[in-house]
Amino acid sequence: MTTKYKIEAPVRSFTGESAGVHFHKGTGYVDDSSKDGRAALEYFRRHGYGVAPADDITEEERVQELVTGQPTQRETPTDGHGSAPSVGFGMGVQPEPVTPLEAPEYDPSKYNQDDVLAYLDSLANKDSDSDAEFNRVIAAERDGKKRKAILARGEQKQEDQK
Repeated sequence: MTTKYKIEAPVRSFTGESAGVHFHKGTGYVDDSSKDGRAALEYFRRHGYGVAPADDITEEERVQELVTGQPTQRETPTDGHGSAPSVGFGMGVQPEPVTPLEAPEYDPSKYNQDDVLAYLDSLANKDSDSDAEFNRVIAAERDGKKRKAILARGEQKQEDQK
């Protein structure tokens, strides 16, 4: 049975592609039906992305429903007892609201050069928060690995702003 997973990027504003998966505002979807999908899932787990089975339909599936007028056909899980949905690991209902953890800052030293450049491109020309994040990542790179292509992207942006 194929399982679809919802992927939450460490940076919630990320829109772009990582490991072959498209992200919009920090959220992407991938399934484990192919070798590439399974490899992407492992990549996301190793790099601190949130990975969880998708409970809801994706944006693409929602658009498809609107276009065709037909509900999305999904496989019905056969695990569990009867027709009641599984609660998961017998934990039941949370007694108190759970406060979501804040996503960790994007650390360029944990990513390869192409991923960092793609992340920087996703921040380009959006708003002052994106500009501040761009500058923070460039400063972290300058203090860390000092990769020339990434530092050049920061210098290029400074030149473009003049």
